[in-house]
Amino acid sequence: MERTLVVLQGSVPLAAVQSLISEQGIPADQADVTTDPSSSTGTSGYARAVCVASKADPVLLGAIAKLLRPGAKALLQLHGGSEADASSAMLLSGFADCQASSSGGVTTVSAHLPDFAVGSKDSIKLKPKPAAAAAADTSSSKKAWLLAGDDLGDEDGGELLDDDELLTEEDRQRPAAAKQDDCELGPGGARKACKNCSCGRAEAEAAGVKVELTKDMLDNPQSACGNCSLGDAFRCAGCPYRGLPAFEPGKKIELPSDFLTADA
Repeated sequence: MERTLVVLQGSVPLAAVQSLISEQGIPADQADVTTDPSSSTGTSGYARAVCVASKADPVLLGAIAKLLRPGAKALLQLHGGSEADASSAMLLSGFADCQASSSGGVTTVSAHLPDFAVGSKDSIKLKPKPAAAAAADTSSSKKAWLLAGDDLGDEDGGELLDDDELLTEEDRQRPAAAKQDDCELGPGGARKACKNCSCGRAEAEAAGVKVELTKDMLDNPQSACGNCSLGDAFRCAGCPYRGLPAFEPGKKIELPSDFLTADA
């Protein structure tokens, strides 16, 4: 026995619902009436569906489509809205061949589901090309990349250029090495003191003494070059503050009491 799903949505006249069911010839004992098709779990395979609604709702129509079997017919009676809105909602819900009509402010759309179920698949069988046709295709493809002897002539204004002629004398000059500043490597790869050095490295270099970190430098850290206080990523290789966290100039650097003690 083929059953029919009847769905009511929104404020619709009861007389219109009864009239539609009668016109479709749906026996009362073969109709399942609901206002929420999404809650009809465990029931599916309906042969057709009738929906009476006050607006075109693709979500509602999609829930109806899930309860129908492949190829099932559907009829939407819309009390309010245009034919375009009703047809679009049916198409978005998976229905095909939508036929819409309007009369007295009521839009009716008839459609059906495709004859295949959701998730169906099939293989596509392609006929192989004859050997002669395949060889002809290959030959034409190769010819497309071949140049005739006169293709390189200058009859059409085509002329090959020498790559070296595109270079100017300035392009051929070796670029000058970038000038190293005081914070970079000096001659011979040795590090030099920063400009306006205030950590004592410049004086130590002049006296030939290696700069060592002192307690005074921790109590009142200074950085005239602006790099010492930023952290190791910005400090010179010989900066006495290397290994220490970034600091604020003039503010004491807090360190453990044994930081200046030599390792045993």
